[in-house]
Amino acid sequence: MPRVSAAHEQEIRRRIIEAAVSVFSQKGYRGSTVADVVRESGLSVGAIYTYFPSKEALFLQTCDIASARGIEELGVRLAGVSTTAEKLAIAISMFIETVDTFEGEPGQVSLVAAWAEAEGESLVREMLVRRRERLAGVGHLLLQEGIARGELPSWIDVDAVARGLTALLDGLLLQRIEAGAAYRPAELRRRASAILDLMLAAAGAERPEVATA
Repeated sequence: MPRVSAAHEQEIRRRIIEAAVSVFSQKGYRGSTVADVVRESGLSVGAIYTYFPSKEALFLQTCDIASARGIEELGVRLAGVSTTAEKLAIAISMFIETVDTFEGEPGQVSLVAAWAEAEGESLVREMLVRRRERLAGVGHLLLQEGIARGELPSWIDVDAVARGLTALLDGLLLQRIEAGAAYRPAELRRRASAILDLMLAAAGAERPEVATA
């Protein structure tokens, strides 16, 4: 029997993942079956199980791929960029670019199905936590660099702001779904950039006094 090429294996795996994302998005995790993925992909049951031993493994893999996608590419894009403002703008733009797809594969919006299952599925919840920590870690590095360069206020809570920005970006995924055919990437970029502009404008400001009850 001739050996299957790595390129062929990669293509089959891509078809399975794309089909799974489509099925899970339409029916949710609990309402989907491997048979649904078979029909959507046009492949055999055997082909699916060759790459993924169960529906759960397939679901987790599609979510993990979507959550990790783009971190390495972001590092490449940030190399050689001097200011924190530019780096944060690039990070936001890249998130928006990967909402629907990234390099021909399903993008960040496919994770909405994972959030829907997180409460009752501990492995899904753990995967989402890993993703959150990766994104927050990137935010930490950029914010701390900005403070060190005097481009951001020294008094900001780096952890809170990094996680807050991550929550903002994830909220844009829901707005993308709400928009449907009317979705315009530039509109999501405008909303995220407006928050960034406010933070950068506060670089020389004193820490505001917050009234406590």
